[in-house]
Amino acid sequence: MAAQYHFLSRYSFEGDPGRVWDAIASVESWPRWWSWLQQVDVVRAGGDGGLGAVYRFTVRAPAGYGFVYETENVGAEPLHHIDVVSSGDIVGRGRLVLEATSVTVDVWFAWLVETPKRWMTVLAPIARPMFTWNHDRMMDAFGVGLADVAGANLVTSHNQTIRPGAPGFWVMPDLPG
Repeated sequence: MAAQYHFLSRYSFEGDPGRVWDAIASVESWPRWWSWLQQVDVVRAGGDGGLGAVYRFTVRAPAGYGFVYETENVGAEPLHHIDVVSSGDIVGRGRLVLEATSVTVDVWFAWLVETPKRWMTVLAPIARPMFTWNHDRMMDAFGVGLADVAGANLVTSHNQTIRPGAPGFWVMPDLPG
């Protein structure tokens, strides 16, 4: 069985929600501002709000290993959320949500994924902290890059990992509202 991970990343920005959303929705431009993402290929263009779009991501993790995965946008509401399913070296589902308050633009991303690469599964019992550290560094860079490209100020950034067996593990957070 593949190793399972449940990652949550949360960011608060001071800035224009539309510019933050536009930067998120322009997936093909992410490698220009997200340091760990080497390449994005548009496999299939999406319809309204990006629904149905398929992207292939090539990543080089901080620890030096690489992985390639695809996401398909299976749910989207512009300026609110994107739901994806992933395949390849990361299998599972993700949800990105944007919430604009009177003070901040809050973005959170949840990943419920498995790592089907045999070496990752075999090493998971001892390497899980390193895989988590890699994820957190990559997502920290995502927040910094997103703020920069959106002309926003990154106020807070927080990563959390829910461990297997813990309450809420493998449960996708609900959409707000």
